[in-house]
Amino acid sequence: MWGRWRRGRRDAGLAGIGVHASGLSFVRVVRNAQAPARIAIAEFRPYDGAEPDRVLARLVQDHDLKHQPCTTLLGEGEYRLLQTEAPDVKSEELRAALRWRIKDLIDFHVNDATLDVFDVPVRMPGRAALVYVVVGRNEAIRARADLMHNAGAALDIIDIPELAQRNLAHLLPEDREGVALLTLTEDGAFITITRDGALYLSRTVAEASSALTDERGFEHLLLELQRSLDYFESSFRQNPIMHVVVAPVTTRTEALVAFLRNHLTQRVASWEAGRYGDIEADVPVPDACLLTLGAALRQDKVAL
Repeated sequence: MWGRWRRGRRDAGLAGIGVHASGLSFVRVVRNAQAPARIAIAEFRPYDGAEPDRVLARLVQDHDLKHQPCTTLLGEGEYRLLQTEAPDVKSEELRAALRWRIKDLIDFHVNDATLDVFDVPVRMPGRAALVYVVVGRNEAIRARADLMHNAGAALDIIDIPELAQRNLAHLLPEDREGVALLTLTEDGAFITITRDGALYLSRTVAEASSALTDERGFEHLLLELQRSLDYFESSFRQNPIMHVVVAPVTTRTEALVAFLRNHLTQRVASWEAGRYGDIEADVPVPDACLLTLGAALRQDKVAL
């Protein structure tokens, strides 16, 4: 998304750093033209009472991240992802036109926002093209950039969880036909619908994960999934999504998978730990690092 800081060559790989309430997640993906990409390092480092900036500085030192291009993900409340019609303007005027269009759709002043935009994959006949607009709070972007820079990390790009989850979904064989990926985090859940590496739809369930672990929480997630799948079919007129994958694999997600299998016609599966498509893994990836892995898998050569 936002890549004004580029300080290194991303073609050799990317390091993802996730900032969470309880600690930092870190994943390094190494790329080499002569070999498959591989996950070289994946760890979750708890704060254990220390300040996040001190823990991050130690992480940077331990893994020599002053020279490794790094990415990080904004969190809940630090950005909005909106879908809207693309204005009929020249490309160089697009962001200004979108800024005017979305100013009443956000809960902070548009002058305090940084925008980026990417296309919705399918254009329906007789309808205007749709775009996704990422609206980041300038204050949050500056704070995250300062945190990374003060720790000495070679910040390359600031991204969003939805695009990190798109990258994760693209590892799944189901993505070729289309897949709804439901990822549970400590802050809630993300639902994305992708097909062949393209993001069609995303939905955030902003609730504490503890509220999603009983049958009432399962019913809430089921409703959000059904709404997402119905919207995909009605809006894009694509073949229906027949695969749902739930991540990460824990006792509570296994119970959720069983619940969803009883209520959905789609094939529901758990994320298979250790299977990352064509990506090799030198180490296991902790559950808390999944979205950070998705961030580190980014290959876009320019900001979207």
